[in-house]
Amino acid sequence: MLPISILLPAIEHCLSNHQNLILQAEPGAGKSTAVPLSLLKAQFLNGNKIIMLEPRRVAAKSIAYYLAKLLGEKVGQRIGYQIRNERKTSKDTLLEIVTEGILVKKLQNNPELNGVGLIIFDEFHERSIHADLALMLALEVQDAYREDLKLLVMSATIDTQKISSYLNQAPIMECEGRAYPVEIEYFGKSKLYLSTQIMKALDYAIHKNFDGDILVFLPGQADIKRCIDLAQERYHSSYDLLPLYGGLPLSQQELVLNKKNNHRRRIVFSTNIAETSLTIEGVTTVIDSGLEKQLSFDAKSGLSRLEVSYISKASATQRAGRAGRLQSGQCIRLWSESEYSSFNDFQDEEIIKSNLSSLTLDLSAWGITSFKDANWLTAPPKHHFDIACELNQTLGLLDEKNRISTKGLKALKLGLEPRLASMLLSCNTTIEKQIGCMIAALLSERDVIINGSSSDISERIMILNDYLKDRKSFKTSQKINFSALEQTSILAKTFAQLLNITDLKRTISLTELQKSVGRLLLRAYPDRLAQQRGKGSQRYLLANGRGVLLRESDSIQGETWIVVCDCDGKNKDGIIFISTPVSLEYIKKEIQHKFLNVTRYSLDLKKEKVIGRLKLTYKSLVIEESILSAIPKEEFELCVRDILEQEGLRFLNWSTKCDSWLSRARWLSNISDSIPEITEEKLINQIDNWLLPYISNVKSIKQLRRFNIYDLLVANLTWNQQQLLEEEAPEYYLTPSKKKVSIRYDLHQGPTVSVVLQEMFGQLESPLLAKKSVPLRFELLSPAKRPIQTTSDLDNFWKSTYFDVAKDMRGKYPKHRWPEKPLEETPGRSIKR
Repeated sequence: MLPISILLPAIEHCLSNHQNLILQAEPGAGKSTAVPLSLLKAQFLNGNKIIMLEPRRVAAKSIAYYLAKLLGEKVGQRIGYQIRNERKTSKDTLLEIVTEGILVKKLQNNPELNGVGLIIFDEFHERSIHADLALMLALEVQDAYREDLKLLVMSATIDTQKISSYLNQAPIMECEGRAYPVEIEYFGKSKLYLSTQIMKALDYAIHKNFDGDILVFLPGQADIKRCIDLAQERYHSSYDLLPLYGGLPLSQQELVLNKKNNHRRRIVFSTNIAETSLTIEGVTTVIDSGLEKQLSFDAKSGLSRLEVSYISKASATQRAGRAGRLQSGQCIRLWSESEYSSFNDFQDEEIIKSNLSSLTLDLSAWGITSFKDANWLTAPPKHHFDIACELNQTLGLLDEKNRISTKGLKALKLGLEPRLASMLLSCNTTIEKQIGCMIAALLSERDVIINGSSSDISERIMILNDYLKDRKSFKTSQKINFSALEQTSILAKTFAQLLNITDLKRTISLTELQKSVGRLLLRAYPDRLAQQRGKGSQRYLLANGRGVLLRESDSIQGETWIVVCDCDGKNKDGIIFISTPVSLEYIKKEIQHKFLNVTRYSLDLKKEKVIGRLKLTYKSLVIEESILSAIPKEEFELCVRDILEQEGLRFLNWSTKCDSWLSRARWLSNISDSIPEITEEKLINQIDNWLLPYISNVKSIKQLRRFNIYDLLVANLTWNQQQLLEEEAPEYYLTPSKKKVSIRYDLHQGPTVSVVLQEMFGQLESPLLAKKSVPLRFELLSPAKRPIQTTSDLDNFWKSTYFDVAKDMRGKYPKHRWPEKPLEETPGRSIKR
C-alpha cells in the first residue's frame, strides 16, 4: 500500500469542494501514479477527462505505460499520452499525460477546455516556463469560462504558501513518502577534476559493500561520457555502466528505467533528469556532484548560455531520496556540510532567466499584450519581456502594440520557436520550403554531428537530405548522433506536412543551398548577421553588437558575411556552433529596407585633416562606406570642438606668450573682480564666441595649427580690462639693473620671479601687484642659477636673512659679490671685477 493511499478519499473530497488543491508529497508517496488513477471516475469530473502535465517525455510515457498495465489495458485506451511527435490516445481516454508544450497548445486551441475536468501539474517544483504559462492560462480559463475546472498542483518540494496564494488560497495537503533512512556523507570541496572526484567516490561506495545499484548525478552529457570512459577500466566487468540524459533516445532511457531481471549491478550516470519524475529501479547509493547545467538568457547579447551552478537544497533532498526507495541507502555529496548551508532553498524559476519570445507570442495570442496585464506567479525581468516583444515585432509576428498578427497566429500553429516559424512562413518556392523544413528541424534538435569542426549548417542539411533519401544505405565521413538525426528527420517530415511539401527526399544541389540557406536564416536571425572584423580574422561582429568567434578549423572561415544561428553566450567572443555564409547581394535583397545612411566626421591626426565618411549601416554593422570630398563648415567646427575638448588649447598654435597671458588672466580673475573668470575650460566651452567666427577660411587642421590665435585670445577681454591686466598682473618685472624678467602666475604660490640675487641690490622692498594687494614673490638664485632663498618680503630679507645666505655663499662662490651692505651696491652682474 502506497503512503498516498490513505489520503486519496480526502483528495477527491477536497477537489469536489474547492477549485484548486496543492499536494505536497514526499518522494515514494505514489502521487504521480495513485492520485490520477484514483480520480478517473470522480463525480466532480462530470464525465470529463483528466490531463496530467509531466515535465519530461520519458516520464510521461513511463507513467502512462505503468498505469495502463495496472488497469490491464494497452496505452491509448483509458490511459493515453501525448509528447512531441508521438501520441497514443483514443475516444475512451480518461487520463491523458502530456508534456508542457502540449498543454499550452491545447489551451490555445481550446480556451474553454471542453471535455477536460481536471488538470494535474505534476513535479511543479521544476517551474519550467511552460508550466508557469500553462498554470496562468488555466487560472484564466477557470475565471472566464469554467468555474467547474479543477487544478491540482503536486510536488515533493515546492513553496506551498506562495502557490496557495496564487491559486486563490487553495488548500494544502501533505503526505509522507515511503522512504528508508539514507546516510548522508559529505566529501567536501575538491580541486580535482570532477571525473576524478566521482571515481574516488565510486571506489569508496563500492568498498562499503552496499547492495543495489549506484546513481551518479552529473551536470551534463560531456561529464557523463568522461566518467563512463574512466569507469570502463575499473568496473566494466562487475557493473553495467549506463548514461541517462535528455538527449538520449527514449528507447535507451526506458532501458535504464526498467531493469532487466538479472543480478548484474548497474552504475547509472545521469543529469538532473533522474532527480524527480523518473524512478530508477534498484538504486541504493547516490553520488551527488551538487552541480547542474542551467540555461541563462543574456538580454544584452540576445544569446543564451549554459552555466554550471550549484543545485538547491530542495534538489539535494530529492537526489538523496533516490537512494532510499527500496531499502536503507547512502548518499555521498561532493561538497561540505558548511557549503550546503549557502545553497538556495529552491532552484531559480526558468522564467526569470529565459528567452521570452515564445512566451510573449503565446500571451499575445491569449490577449495579454502588456507586462502588467499578465498574472505572473513569478514575474520575469521586464526588459526581457520587452526585448522578446521587440524581436517578435521585427519578425512580423506582433504589431507595434504587441497584438498578434495574422502571421503570428500562423506561427503558433507550427509549434515552433518564433524565429524558425517566421522563417518557414516566409518560404515562397518549393525548394525554399524543402530547405526551410530541414533547417527548422535541425535547429530544433541537438546537433546531428558529434564534435563537428565546421559550423556550416549546409553540411547538416546534406546529411539530413541523404538520410531521408535512404536510411539503410546512409553513409557519411562525419561522426553522427543518430538519435538526434532520427528525431530531426521526424520533425522535418512534420513541418513538410504543414507546408504541403510532398517530397523531402528530392536531392538538393549545392547551388540551391547557396541561394537559399543564407537568405532563409537571415529572415529568422536578422540580429545575428555577422561581419568579419578584418580580412583573415576569426572574429565577427553581430548586428546586435556582440562579438563571436569561429573555431580555427571551421570550413566557413574567411567569409566576410555569415548568419549565426547558435553560439556560446558565455565569453566576450562566444564560439560559433551553427552558422552559414551569406552574400552581400542577398543581404541587400532581404534587409535593405532596414539600412540607414549615416554620415560620420572624424579627425585624422596623422593626416591633420577632417575626414567625412558616408556609411550604409545595419544596426552595429557597416555594410558599405565611402569618403566624402567636401567637409561642411559646421562639421569642421564640431571636429575642432571635439579635439580641443580632448587635447586642450595647446593643440592650437599655442605659444609661451599665450600660456603667459592665460596664467595672468586666470590669476587676476581668481583674486579680483576687475576682469571676468578666465580658465582653459571656459575658453574651450566658449570657442563659438572667440575662435570659430574668425577661422572661417581655415579648411584643414594643418591650417588651424598655424593660425595665430594670440590676438583672438586677448580679445576675450575688453580694451579697459586688457589695460587693467597689464597694470595689475604685468608680464614682466623690471629689475633694478633694468633687466626684464618674466613673472610666473601660480594660483597657489602667487606671482613669482626667478632672478640672480645680485640683480636685486638696491631694491628695498617687494613690489605690490593687483592694486597693491599682493607682494611679488622672489626666487633668488645663486650664480649657478639655483634657488638659494624665496621671499615675498625683500625689506626683511636684506635686514636679516641675507647675511646668513651671504656667509654661506662666500665659501661656495668666492669670486662673486656678497657685500656687507647690499643696498648700497650697484645691481647687476654677480662676479667681482
